[in-house]
Amino acid sequence: MKKLIALVLAVVCVLGLVGCNNKTVNIDLPFEVGDVENIEMYHFVGAPVSAEKKVIVAEETIKNLYDMFEGLSLELKEVEETAGAEITSFRFNLSDGTSYELIYGCDGVKTGNLKSSTDNFEYFTSADISSYWSNTDLEAVPVEENELPN
Repeated sequence: MKKLIALVLAVVCVLGLVGCNNKTVNIDLPFEVGDVENIEMYHFVGAPVSAEKKVIVAEETIKNLYDMFEGLSLELKEVEETAGAEITSFRFNLSDGTSYELIYGCDGVKTGNLKSSTDNFEYFTSADISSYWSNTDLEAVPVEENELPN
C-alpha cells in the first residue's frame, strides 16, 4: 500500500511539473500584410479618458508592425494586471471592411499581456510593444473611450 501511495504521489508531482511548463506560441494573423489599409494605434496610461490615437498609413510602417506581431514570441502564462497599466492597442483596418484588434497591457518593465477579442486569446510577452507608440513619429490626437479596441 505504501508503494502504491508513493507511486501515485510521484505521478502527481511529475504531472504537476509538466503542467507548469510555459509553452511558447506565435500569433498567426488571419490576414496578409497587403490586406491592411491602415492601422489605428491607441495609447493611454491608467485611465482611458486620456487615450490618444495615431493612424499609420505608410506601407513600410504597416509591414514592420505586421512582421513584429507575426514573429512575436508569446507564452501561455498569466500575469497579474495592475491598476494604472500602460495600454497600447492596434486596430488593423482591412481592405474587406473588417478589422483585427490587438491590445497590449504593460504591467512592468517588459512584462505584459497581449490579447485579442477578435481571435479570443491572451498571452504573456516580454516584448516592448509600448515602444511602438513613442517610436512612431505621427501626430497623436485625443479619442473618446468608446472608440478604443475592446
